Amino acid sequence: MWRETTKHERNKRVFEEELDMFLPEKVLDFHVHVAGEGVVPDGTDYLCAGHPISKYDMDDLRQDMTELYPRRDTYAVCFGLPHKAYNQKVNDVYVAEHCDGKRFFPFRLFDPENDQPANVRKEIEEMGFLGLKPYLNYVRKEDPNDVEIREMLPDWIMEIANDLELIVMLHIPRKQRLADPLNQKQVVELCERYPKAKIVLAHVGRAYFVKGVVGYLDNFKGLQNLWYDLAMVSNPDVLEYVFRTVPQEKILYATDLPIAVAPGKSVEINDQYTYVTPVPWKLSISDEHKKLVFTSFLYEELRGIKQAVSRAGLGDDFVQGLFFGNGMRLLGR
Repeated sequence: MWRETTKHERNKRVFEEELDMFLPEKVLDFHVHVAGEGVVPDGTDYLCAGHPISKYDMDDLRQDMTELYPRRDTYAVCFGLPHKAYNQKVNDVYVAEHCDGKRFFPFRLFDPENDQPANVRKEIEEMGFLGLKPYLNYVRKEDPNDVEIREMLPDWIMEIANDLELIVMLHIPRKQRLADPLNQKQVVELCERYPKAKIVLAHVGRAYFVKGVVGYLDNFKGLQNLWYDLAMVSNPDVLEYVFRTVPQEKILYATDLPIAVAPGKSVEINDQYTYVTPVPWKLSISDEHKKLVFTSFLYEELRGIKQAVSRAGLGDDFVQGLFFGNGMRLLGR
């Protein structure tokens, strides 16, 4: 079983010795992917940090959250797996039908090539979606590093998002990420042009290493409709910088499940980052010699958050907001 939860004794020990006294009673994960049967095409698999899966449904999510956060009340913002080869319609319907708006909150995938304004608005209003999840591969450029935010989010969808006051979960494109001047410019334009839309920079703008974040959040100061999620960010230096730099009420705990429940860790090497995993994965260095015993990406993230909170001298109010209150206010709950 590859899913690293407290069902494994080593993870139970990590939780009890390091995390149990730190985590609050309520935990809202603001970044979770789910997919039921029929989303991933037959004969293919979604590689979850090197582990092939054909689905990750709400039963899987409930089980993992119970085992990852013992004795906690857990909540999640859920959206599908954004891949142009997957069945988006089936995925969106599954998310909408299985999220109750009380514990699980549904976002709709957005494909700028195949979606149409009237249908998107109708589905959002009738199916109860609270936000949108665009993704760079829906733009379908030969080189993904050429994708622009405005191509992921054309004007017509942002007008709908602004009108309906939706949350937009934005995974920014381009090789330099936050450091890219065009990304910087277009994030500011997006927030200023559509002030009633609520923009979340997923993964803190994909800032997994220190030089990828320091100095690049300054241009966003004063943007009232911009939030930051911490999904898969485990570097305590990055986290401390974020905690000290952006408005604390704008920071959201998030994980990127199901990848986050896999064994592995993000590491920084010479102003770069990579993942280390026990099995081969296109985004990682794998431990072919089996020298390491892993916990989950998720527990490594919690370790990093705990360390950064301590370094920055932050108290219980910050922790309660980070793990629950900030996200619930953003959701209007």
